[in-house]
Amino acid sequence: MLLKLALWHDVQEYLERRTDVVVPFGSTEQHGPSGPLGTDSIVAEELANDLGEERRAMVAPVIPFSVSQVHGAFPGTISLKPATVLALVTEAIESLVQQGFRRFLIVNGHHAGKAVLDLACAQVHADLRRQLLEMFGAREGHHATPGELSVVRRFYPRAVVDVPAMERFEPVAQPVAWSADDFRQRYPDGRVGSDPGLSSGTAGDRIFAAASRALVEVHRRLVEDP
Repeated sequence: MLLKLALWHDVQEYLERRTDVVVPFGSTEQHGPSGPLGTDSIVAEELANDLGEERRAMVAPVIPFSVSQVHGAFPGTISLKPATVLALVTEAIESLVQQGFRRFLIVNGHHAGKAVLDLACAQVHADLRRQLLEMFGAREGHHATPGELSVVRRFYPRAVVDVPAMERFEPVAQPVAWSADDFRQRYPDGRVGSDPGLSSGTAGDRIFAAASRALVEVHRRLVEDP
């Protein structure tokens, strides 16, 4: 059940039966020369919606803003301070608690947000990372990756620009940036050690299926554990 499409009495009836809710968390920031700014939000929202259908769970609207200061030199990026993000997430959850929700699963689509959020699905990220490295190797990279853009292609194929795979690829072991301007100087097209030309709808199907299976198990434990 999508909270944004529910009537208030639909939510009241839901709370008479269960108290769990799924909260997708994303960002609005540049994703290289081929990925839309809403990539992280799209991934989180679609995973959360799929989980909601599978588990008949309530799904809150996606939180589309995060800590994205290093991307601020790229037009369209919207960044909040860490304290603001923490307050936004905390107050949203507190509001739901006041209405009777008690068990929360945050589906995080923004890697940098892990520093702010204490994720219930941290292990899911680790398992997916291993699969992505098996699929794309070092070319998965750190930002504007073929993995995340493949998932976006699954739902919005026209939103991802077709670019060829890179002939000369230089991996980035560890991203470094001291400011938004420094980030843009180091990574002028927005990519960070990734090859987005490897993204595909077929890969997106595989990645999304794996993530969905993992989230179903996380949600099952959330709901069924005492």
